[in-house]
Amino acid sequence: MMRASAISFAMLLLSSAADASEPSVVWRSSTSGVLAAPAPASETPATPPVTPLAVTYGGNPFAWSTRESVLVMPDVSGGSGQYVYALATAMPLPAGQAFDSATGIFSGHVQVAGDFQFSILVRDAATSAMTTAVARIVVVK
Repeated sequence: MMRASAISFAMLLLSSAADASEPSVVWRSSTSGVLAAPAPASETPATPPVTPLAVTYGGNPFAWSTRESVLVMPDVSGGSGQYVYALATAMPLPAGQAFDSATGIFSGHVQVAGDFQFSILVRDAATSAMTTAVARIVVVK
C-alpha cells in the first residue's frame, strides 16, 4: 500500500507541474533523490537601447586670430562610436584650414579673417543613422 501511495504522489507531482510552456521532463537529483522543477529555458539577453546620434560643434572657442592655430572638434553622443564625417557645404575651406572626415576635426592655420560656417553630415558607420551639425569658425586679424 505504501508503494502505491508513493507512485500516486509522484504521478500527481508530474501532472500538476507540467503545463504548455514547460517541457515534460522532471529532474531528480542523483545525490539526494529529490524531484526538482525543470530549469527554465534560457532567454535571449535584451539588447541595450541605442541612444540617438547627436553631434554639435558648440564646445569650441568662438574666435581665433590669424596668428592662432585653429582646432574645432565635434561633440558626439549616442550611436555606436564609429562615425564618418562629410562636409555638406559647397563653400570651400579657407586657405590653411583642413577637415578630417575620419574624426570630424577642423584644424590648421587660417590666414584670412572671416566668419566661416560649414554644414557637416555625420553617419554612424554601424547603424547608418545620420545627422547634421554646423561648425562655425570666426577668424579675426
